[in-house]
Order: sequence, then structure tokens, then C-alpha cells
Amino acid sequence: MLWIRPLLLTLQLMGLSVLVAAAIGIPLAFLISLVPQRRRWGRAVNAYCLVSLVACLATPMILHAAAWEATAGKFGWLTFSQTAARTYTGLAGRYSGLVACVWIHGLLGAAVVSLATWFATVRIAPEVIDQSRLDGGRTWTWWRIRLPIAAPWVGTALLATAILAATEMTVVDLYGVRTLADEFYLFHAVSPSITSILVLLVLPCALSIAIFSSFLVSRRRGSDVRSLRHQPSQSGDDGRRPLIPGLAAAAAIVMVTLMYAFPLAGLVVKVGHQITVSSDPESTLAVDWSLRHAIGLLAAAPREFSREYVGTATLAALTAAVCIPLAWSLASVTRRRPTLGRSVELLSLILFLIPGPIIGLTVVRLFTLPVPGLQTLYHQTLVPTVVALMARALPVSYWILRAGYAGIDRAILDSARIDFSWLGRLWLVDRPLLAKPLLIAGLAAAVVASGDVPATLPVIPPGVVTVGTRLFALLHSGARHQEAALAFWYVAAIIVLAIASRFRWKRAA
Repeated sequence: MLWIRPLLLTLQLMGLSVLVAAAIGIPLAFLISLVPQRRRWGRAVNAYCLVSLVACLATPMILHAAAWEATAGKFGWLTFSQTAARTYTGLAGRYSGLVACVWIHGLLGAAVVSLATWFATVRIAPEVIDQSRLDGGRTWTWWRIRLPIAAPWVGTALLATAILAATEMTVVDLYGVRTLADEFYLFHAVSPSITSILVLLVLPCALSIAIFSSFLVSRRRGSDVRSLRHQPSQSGDDGRRPLIPGLAAAAAIVMVTLMYAFPLAGLVVKVGHQITVSSDPESTLAVDWSLRHAIGLLAAAPREFSREYVGTATLAALTAAVCIPLAWSLASVTRRRPTLGRSVELLSLILFLIPGPIIGLTVVRLFTLPVPGLQTLYHQTLVPTVVALMARALPVSYWILRAGYAGIDRAILDSARIDFSWLGRLWLVDRPLLAKPLLIAGLAAAVVASGDVPATLPVIPPGVVTVGTRLFALLHSGARHQEAALAFWYVAAIIVLAIASRFRWKRAA
């Protein structure tokens, strides 16, 4: 009976997060599909949506929580009236507990669902789209033909949203929603039992089987990864209804702005938010926003939080440097061995879905074994922390490089086997062909490692602080000006990386 209430809360959070993700992500992908690609403004709208969705997906959960806490949390700028008195009416009064957790998980899941739906519907052959347009318009074709074809991708994205809600503990711990992951972190992390570990793993394992099955179904449909570049249908009706693309573009911009740009702007507003006290003729409080105050705090943040930024960058760089060679080797070996490839894919999926606290505790137990040298590594180096962060960064790198290999003509790789050894092919042939996937995989591994707070907390050595761990400690007392400035520069760096990836992807196309 001890686990009944956390289990029910976990299922409730999973279900509501999936509903929010589907309600926002699928319509957003549909609206983006209505934006014309032949026009410059349409390409600009698509670029804005893509950068926003990628940045939203790449931003760690703790930073999403910091952004929305600075906007609508208990100390956010929306909770203060113009007389500086806290008010709990409207949005600010309802943004707490389960509602806040569902909102954050749902928006992140909406980015996953939207990108997956967008990708799956765009990769459909133009001939299929043109054939379906004989029976209906663009709206009918998208909902009745393209979306059902993309169902495995959409289902996988929704399952990923549910798994993230079941295994992530930083947001639920911040808002006091005692799910299975948070219950394990609070009461069983010091001395975990077999029962607590099995209870925490049962939902991720069940959903991972569903994701892998959905992936196999989508693979058997025979889609060619090399035909991902979208060829717009020639039978479009944009000319007859010029108002529809404009309305769709406006609605898509509003939705992606709500998902990412609005909370980012909330960080800026919170940084410049200040309360002034006037004693003439009687003591009164007033709220205003000062650009000078905001610029001063933002300019001082890199110096004030230099330890956090340096620690985050160091761990991210070390983890990416270790993950890329391993993921590259695995992707190269499994390319010609389908059975081994399926086994590695399943193992990487399971490894990615293991909750962070269990990964951290496993690494702690491993490095505290009575083996010479392990204790020194545990207490004096970053090796245990890097090993814990690899649990999610390595699968992400592997999947990106696996997709990169799928986009290379098999004849090129097969002909290289005649002239070079495996290492020679890897360096002289594969490396130039995989230059962009390698760069993207490295950036993805670094971003994933920098924001994996649940796996970092049990193993990070004393004196080393990251942006995620500092925010996790400070947000429990409410998002203040300094915390908003700390989160702002991290989020800004992720946006810059997303824009750079967008331009590199465009050049590759």
C-alpha cells in the first residue's frame, strides 16, 4: 500500500502530460504543414518554428521549470500586482502542484510530438500526397492520409512523453508531487531495496517495449531515410485560398512562442523586475521594470556564477568527448549486422529510460567497491560523474550517428571495405561523410549531459557545481533575480546552438 498513491500520481501525471502534448503538438505540426515553402516568409516561419522546437527539446527540464517559475511561480512576476502585493488570482494562483508539472511536461512533450509528426508527415513520398489530393483538400489529406501513415512516429513521441513524466524527478520534487521517481529520490535513495527499484522501473520497462515495437512497425513500412527532403506537392490550393496559409503561420508562431519564447521572455522580465518603497506621505510599495537593472544583473551573472558555468561546460565537454568515439564505433559495427543492431538499439533505449537516481546510485555502488583505485577516482575525479551522464548522452549520440549512416549510400561504404581496414574506413571514408552528424551528435551529447540533474546529484564531487544542480537547490525557495539571470545565459546558449544546427542542416539539405 506504500506505493499505491505515488503510482496513481505517476499515472495521472503521465496521462495528463500526454493529453497536453497531443493537444498542442499535433495541431502545431498541421499548422506548420499549411505554411507555403515556396515563399520567403513561409521559409522564415518554418525556420522560427524549427529553431524554437529544437531549443525547447534541448533545454533541460530544470531550466523549463526555472523559466516558468520566474514567470508564473510563487515568486514570479505574474504573481505580483502593481502595488507589489502577491496575488493568487488568475493564472498565477493556479500554477502550482500537479498543474505546473503537467504544464511543463506537456509543453516539452508537445515539442517532441510536433517534431516527430512534422518529420514523419514530410518524409511521405510526394506521389502519395498527390494521389490523396484527388479525394480531398490539404486539410482532409493531412488528417486522413498523412497523419495515419505517421502514426508510429506520433505514438512513439507520446510514449516518450509519458516515460519522461514517469522517470523525471526534478520538476515533481520542486512542486511537491510525490510520484514514484520523487518517492524513490526522497525516501529510498540512501538505502534502496529491490522492491523500490523494481517498482520504479516497471513503467519505463513496459513503455520501452511499446516504443521498440512501434519503432519496428515504422521501420517495416520501408521508408527511405535518404528521401527526407520534402518536395512540395504541385497541386496545392494556396493560390485559391491565400488567407489560410497566413492564418496558419500566425497560429503556429503564437503556439511556439508560448512554448519557448514566452518563458524565456519571463526570465528577462523577472531579472528587471524590482519593487520600490515610497514613504511619502505614507509607506507604499510599487512594482516596475527597469532595463538598467536587467542589464546589470545579466552582465554580472557570468562573473557571479562562473563556477556553475565552468562546471557545466567541463562535464558536458568530457561526456561528449567520451560518448562520440563509443557511439561512432557502435554505429559503424551495427550497420552491417542487423541482429546486433536491433540488440544495441533495444539496450540503448533501456539505458536511456532508466531513471536518473538509479543510474547515479549504481555508479556510486560501482566506484565504492573494494577495488584499488576506485575510491580515488570516486573522491578526486570527475570520472564517476561522466559515467553517470553517459547513460543518456551515449544513446542519443548513437541514434544520431545511426541515422547518419542510414543516409549514406551503401555502395560507397561497401567499396571502401576493399581498400581499407575498419579503422582506416572509419577515419578516411566515414569521417568526411559523417562530419555534420558527428558535430550534431557531439552537441546533443553535451546538451543532454549538461542538464541531467537526477543522474548528477548522487555522484557529483564536492566543490563542483553545475547550472542544473544550483538551480535545483535555489528554485525550492522561489525564482529570484539572480536565479533568473543564471538560467537566462544557459537558455541563450542552447538557442544559439539550435540556430547553428538549423543552418548546418539547411546546408546539408
